[in-house]
Amino acid sequence: MWWPLVLLYFTLGVILVYSYVQWTRRKMYAMLATMSNPKSLPVIGHAHKFFNVTLADTLQYFGSFPSPVCIHMGPLPHVAIFDPESVQVVLNSPDCLQKMHQYSFFWVPRTLLCAPVHMWKGQRKALNPAFSSAIIGKIVPVFNKKCEKLMHILDQYVGKQQKDCTVDILKCTLDQIYETSFECEFNMQLSPDGEKTLDIFENFMKLASERICTIWKYPDLIYQWTKAYKKQLSCIDTYYDTILEKVARHIDIDKRINEVNEADNSTKKHNFIHCLSKYLRSQGPIPREDVLAHFCLIVFAGNESTAKTVSTAMLMLAMHPEIQERCYQEINTVCPGENQYISAGDAANLTYLEMVIKETLRLLPVVPVLGRTATSDVKLNDRHTIPANTGIVIGTFQIHRDPKIWGPNAERFDPDNFLPENVAKRHPYSFIPFSAGPRNCLGVRYAWYSMKILLAYIVRQYRLSTTLKLDQVKVAYGVLLALKDGYPVSLEKRK
Repeated sequence: MWWPLVLLYFTLGVILVYSYVQWTRRKMYAMLATMSNPKSLPVIGHAHKFFNVTLADTLQYFGSFPSPVCIHMGPLPHVAIFDPESVQVVLNSPDCLQKMHQYSFFWVPRTLLCAPVHMWKGQRKALNPAFSSAIIGKIVPVFNKKCEKLMHILDQYVGKQQKDCTVDILKCTLDQIYETSFECEFNMQLSPDGEKTLDIFENFMKLASERICTIWKYPDLIYQWTKAYKKQLSCIDTYYDTILEKVARHIDIDKRINEVNEADNSTKKHNFIHCLSKYLRSQGPIPREDVLAHFCLIVFAGNESTAKTVSTAMLMLAMHPEIQERCYQEINTVCPGENQYISAGDAANLTYLEMVIKETLRLLPVVPVLGRTATSDVKLNDRHTIPANTGIVIGTFQIHRDPKIWGPNAERFDPDNFLPENVAKRHPYSFIPFSAGPRNCLGVRYAWYSMKILLAYIVRQYRLSTTLKLDQVKVAYGVLLALKDGYPVSLEKRK
């Protein structure tokens, strides 16, 4: 029989391939051996730790080991870091500017989120002016206008049962983005397109999250045959073909790209759509889907994190009435009157409200984990070096709750954590809700003004309460952090 011979050759082949891989990776394995190495399973490594659990639970498990921690997703090693010193090294290293491969699962490959470093540098330089202080000052009136509309919508919930207002807030921030970034007044708060956009984003992100936590779906050759791929494709096609094409036609993007005035230096002409048009023109002919991908990213990135943070802050204030009252007193002092316009200067002076938002982002960061790839060996300290071509996972959620950094009450909601004297005692990379270093969030200034003005309007108009307690809050599964039981609050109109 020839079967024993085939089996022998097959076994020898497997041994040879395994030996070759081990030999070529010997330097990498030696570096990883100096790190914490939790017990793993053959073939799948630590992939089972991601099954049917929340991302918070997974981070808590790996964060229980001394940082850095070696994580094996199948044959692919990753390094997870949970200490601010290592985070500072990674986020500022020119060899860690590349995003992890998993970012490609969001289907915007040539945008700021996950573009190769050489492409990202050009995009960042081109789009930076769109988020300058001068531009933010010009768009604050739009924030106010959309917030006033939201107040009329929220009035219908006054005196009724607890309500999760997240969808209404998401539509408000969506409205802000379309007008401030694209000069489109689509009235998303009342339009069916607003609801449609949110449904598309929710379904798409759920599928992307599942893929990130399911290692066999990583290879595109396999994933493109799954039902999940077809659903993701349907989501993106629907959004591109309906909402974003409507935006493109409204602003006549093709004409803008071809006729953008390079010599025009007025403030108005440095908004997002102008800067993007100028950049796209410099790239020569560019596929239509790439143009729409840039649109998609700015809408999603600017909408989800801002609205979810405001919803979470509302819930935190509802749980802590004494903190809510202090916010209300500050808002009344800085910008008194139920309907008074909140200027950029007013927003900057709402220092306690900012501390509340920061504490919200500390305890429940919308982006609980960051990912980079080391393109060369990166020395963290005298003991540990991250090998080249290794994925790096930064556990923001775990760092933000580390008792060694935040003290024995790290799980408690306390805005005083961000008093200047307390901030000065901590490592600057102990708090990284918008990432940090050269490849941090481009729209962080936009987000801060949007969140502060929106939350100020809400607290000024309504007294918030809830039956939910902080120790009852459960984190939902996903790449973006959400709450399993939503954000239920009761609204009472302030006298």
